[in-house]
Amino acid sequence: MKSIMRGLVLWLVFSTAVSAETLTLPPGVLMQLNAAQQAMAEENYPQAEQVLKALMQEDLGKPASAYVLQFRGNLALVRQQHATALKYFAQAYELKSLPAADQRRLLHTLAQLHMNEEQWRKGVDAMARWMEQVRTQGTANEKVRAEDYLMLAQGYSQLDQWSRVVKPVKAAIRMKGRAPEDWYRLQLAAHFQLKQWKGATGVLELLVNRYPQRDRYWEQLASVYQIRDHHRDALATLRAAWIGGKFNKESQYIWLAQMLMQQGLPQRAAELLEESMSRQQVKRTLKHERLLAQTQLHAKLYNQGRATLERIAQRKPEYKTWRQLAYLDMQLQHWDEMKRSIDQAVALKPDAVDLYLLSGIADLNRSHFDQARSSFVKASQHESTRAQAQNWLNYLDQLKGSS
Repeated sequence: MKSIMRGLVLWLVFSTAVSAETLTLPPGVLMQLNAAQQAMAEENYPQAEQVLKALMQEDLGKPASAYVLQFRGNLALVRQQHATALKYFAQAYELKSLPAADQRRLLHTLAQLHMNEEQWRKGVDAMARWMEQVRTQGTANEKVRAEDYLMLAQGYSQLDQWSRVVKPVKAAIRMKGRAPEDWYRLQLAAHFQLKQWKGATGVLELLVNRYPQRDRYWEQLASVYQIRDHHRDALATLRAAWIGGKFNKESQYIWLAQMLMQQGLPQRAAELLEESMSRQQVKRTLKHERLLAQTQLHAKLYNQGRATLERIAQRKPEYKTWRQLAYLDMQLQHWDEMKRSIDQAVALKPDAVDLYLLSGIADLNRSHFDQARSSFVKASQHESTRAQAQNWLNYLDQLKGSS
């Protein structure tokens, strides 16, 4: 906003002088206005102020008063007195005595000053009125610039009127061609606020291509794809960011691993987690280790999954982890390891009924038949495991009869 105000000062000094000369003003008034302009050009601001104050004491007509007020507004702007400048320009505008084009220029100036003073409602109202007047009454030399549309959009955003932001900011970008990054970010903010995910996608795709080093755009694009249920596009976006070396946060690796899992690629997820953990890009917290074990087991990397579960169990002994290990050992037919896992689980939850069955199966496969029978008998005393336990007892009886 400050750069706009600096440009505004130079434009006003020039345009006010030219307009004043084109009107019929008393020679003495015109001479003093020229003197004030010369003093301002020489940065002799006290002298300019003295001349303009003296002019205001005279009995001037409305047009001359309007030009003097404009000069005082210019002087205040040069001296960074924006609130004072706004007061003078508003007074000049309210006189409604200048040519139509000058009145419109004053309105444009007021719009900018209101915005600069964070008077957003007055600013957007003035800017919208000025645009309409230029469209319907303006001369060939009067044009709405890209920066004007941007200022209007910024004003609406400050008022949280996001539905009014999109149209002017898109117009600004279209007119500018290759617009600054902040312009696109304003459009993106409006789409997010309005939950216009398709519009947000288009902006983010452009930002990702134009600013590939900005990892936040990759993340936002993947998130929007997910919101729109474009999960393959979300995965492709994150993988491209990863391959391109854009990841710099632990959460990004975890997110990608979870998406790989969701898209039926558990082995890729496991490989990603193993690699990122080995490079210390992802900490080996229990939560992350559990995710690693999940990916490995889904990928049927059972031995690797077992090793991960063993680490988890050793770090934080829990019944459910040792129980999971016992079932995995049974699948792997590692009967001794299965027995040890069961013993660890029993120590944490002695009354777990299904452990009797598991213990019996482990002992049976280790040829410890008496111990197996004892475990199955205990399991048969509970309704949830009675039928299975009886089947195993019958099987033991068959083995005994055939021996």
